[in-house]
Amino acid sequence: MNLVQLKYFHAVCTYRSVSGAAEFLYISQPTLSNAIKELENEFGVALFMRHHRGMMLTEEGEMLYKMSKELLSRAEQIENVMEDMGNKRKKLRLGVPPMIGSLVLPHIYRKFSGKFLDVTLEITEGGREEILQKLKDDYLDMVFVPHNAPFESNLAAQKIASLEVVCCAKKNSGKLNEKSVSALKLKNIPLVLFKDSFFQTEEIKKWFARSNVSPCVLLKTGQLSTVLSLISKDIAVGFLFRNLIENNDDLKAISLQEKMFADVSLVWKKDSYVFESMKIFSDFFKNENPFV
Repeated sequence: MNLVQLKYFHAVCTYRSVSGAAEFLYISQPTLSNAIKELENEFGVALFMRHHRGMMLTEEGEMLYKMSKELLSRAEQIENVMEDMGNKRKKLRLGVPPMIGSLVLPHIYRKFSGKFLDVTLEITEGGREEILQKLKDDYLDMVFVPHNAPFESNLAAQKIASLEVVCCAKKNSGKLNEKSVSALKLKNIPLVLFKDSFFQTEEIKKWFARSNVSPCVLLKTGQLSTVLSLISKDIAVGFLFRNLIENNDDLKAISLQEKMFADVSLVWKKDSYVFESMKIFSDFFKNENPFV
């Protein structure tokens, strides 16, 4: 068994197919299949079962996955640190929630990437809890996180902005015409929300709960485009950052009667090695913050 075989094994676990894992790894399917067979032959066990939903782990495969996950993470971290020390690594693995991404990514790609041509960005989108967990597991170097409370003591944060969360509806819609809206007013109006792992959904659920209102949730999604589509077609209303829609000709922003704000910070682990790319990125946002 070697680290390359384990890396291939984990890719199949992630994509649940040899074809998807091979495409991700930029290797041929036969090469990947042979690596998995070599592992199975070495241990004398079957690691996967073929299923109509893809490659499913056997009990032995589950055990190997759990035991090797931390090993692979640590090996990658060691490789990244040593390459950074040797000035060979100029990569930044950045986590961004979709709404924040729509606000900061154009600025990052236009300004940061245009200025620091030797820094390669690897962007991962996801909800707050999802990207924070990937940061803790060393799969990401830095993440943009919305929050309204201090972070855990093992996390460092650089505040970027404070953004208002507003109710968003189609302009000229008969659903909402007020300048501000209460939870009670929205009781019977279909809502499109982000998934529960997203910060704003957690806060909106608390907002409804404080008024003893059960919201009428039509859909929960991880895609900003889906949220915007349902709102623009007047099928549902949602909750977005005011900055995101203030220049949108099709949508209107309605403040909550109990106004809601979220701080947005750039976050990284205090006890982890600080890559040169992280220092460059942090300094960039100190000097060229798009929200200032």
